[in-house]
Amino acid sequence: MLQIRWTTDEPASASQVLAVPFSAAEGLDAVEARFGPALRGAAEDARFRGKPGESFSFVRERNGGLDRVLLLGTGSGLNDARSLRTFAHHASRQAQAIGSKELVLDLRTAVSSWADRAVALGARVAEGLELGTYRYDRFLSEDKRSKQPLQTVTVWAADEGPSEGTRRGQIVAASIARARDLGNGPPGLVTPTFLAETARTIVDERKGSANVSLEVLERDECERRGMGCFLGVAQGSDEPPKFIHLRYQPKGTSRGRVCLIGKGVTFDSGGYSLKPSDGMLDMKLDMAGAAAVISAFAGLVDLGVDREVHVVVAAAENLVSGRAYKLGDVLTASNGKTVEINNTDAEGRLTMADAMVYCSKLEPDFMIDFATLTGACMVALGPKIAGVMTEDEALYSDWSAAAERSGEPMWRLPLPDDLEEQLESKIADMKNTGERWGGALTAGLFLRSFTEGRRWMHVDIAGPAMASKPYGVTTPGGTGFAVATILELLTS
Repeated sequence: MLQIRWTTDEPASASQVLAVPFSAAEGLDAVEARFGPALRGAAEDARFRGKPGESFSFVRERNGGLDRVLLLGTGSGLNDARSLRTFAHHASRQAQAIGSKELVLDLRTAVSSWADRAVALGARVAEGLELGTYRYDRFLSEDKRSKQPLQTVTVWAADEGPSEGTRRGQIVAASIARARDLGNGPPGLVTPTFLAETARTIVDERKGSANVSLEVLERDECERRGMGCFLGVAQGSDEPPKFIHLRYQPKGTSRGRVCLIGKGVTFDSGGYSLKPSDGMLDMKLDMAGAAAVISAFAGLVDLGVDREVHVVVAAAENLVSGRAYKLGDVLTASNGKTVEINNTDAEGRLTMADAMVYCSKLEPDFMIDFATLTGACMVALGPKIAGVMTEDEALYSDWSAAAERSGEPMWRLPLPDDLEEQLESKIADMKNTGERWGGALTAGLFLRSFTEGRRWMHVDIAGPAMASKPYGVTTPGGTGFAVATILELLTS
């Protein structure tokens, strides 16, 4: 973890990296005013205009040493969480690429719009800095692992108030990093058993300081509880399914009870509705919802959330074998509903159905599920935006506000009643998929059938849960998406 400090005095040490945000609105006049006409000319030659993603660097002599100065483009400025996290992330990455142990962020004038949000400012900066150090190198040989020389970051600002948010930002970043590690791990490592062991580690590390517990239901107990949809998906694999239930009880008076449900399909071949090879390549990340809620659990305990929180994951593999469930099968969920299978690649909603029925019996104030559920959601919203479905206006309002503060893009999608006819079956209560058109919406409607009347929201993270190339604070692979918004919602 980085050492991050805030100061109002100009850092005096030499041989450091100084990162300075420049917006396009400031123009090169600001470069000349601070660093002189020669640097303005050099920036012009390099076509630096302060646009997002642009950077310009130079070396200057100072206090007997050499400083490297990074001018980082911020577009319209550091006015929201996304731009602020991205600036800190890029500064952290570039300082490491240079091999510097020390980084200074000059935020004296760039964050005036955060004047009444000092703690949030500190948290977002710390979050971006820490995520800038993220690497998944578990399977790289030692000589191929990237070194992390960066140790100390000094934030040069108008006041030191934002320093109160540093710990929070580092906790959020650590939770996101854990979720990324789970998503980036190969499917031979990150099995349902591995997810259960990760949950056990999180609980064991916090038992002395918090009221946390873990219960893992094995296959026989799931059978006793009638979880036929979950077990139907799991039956094609030799890996045993694990139904994971994490509990947290705050020390003081609880403000309510919340259930977070994560899709935990640790590898999805599509079953007998077999995916093509290219479509199967990233399916180790079909448990990104589980990674998000398990990792968020660690963060919410460390932050001392004042609500009772239950995290539930029905973890399984969806594989092909002589035991695998088949097209035309009828599965019975734990609430007695029967489901005709017309697509074995629509398995996530089946595992989630039994998890939602289980959570409803805990009588939560509300429950939210997170799932890489449909490619149709990516078709609608692209690869960077999550689709949100709920009929609870207050819950959506709170969630969207938390997402805005966290810098994670969400967009609300409808739950049209007239599409329910697509899920009608002639031999069972319902089918597990509808037609091609509106596929993300019929998936949401399917899940709605298992809320048992509880307040509920569905978040389809199929797009933003994984990245094929870097952007913002993400690196290729698992992104840890939704962790920041979950923690923001439960601590606001």
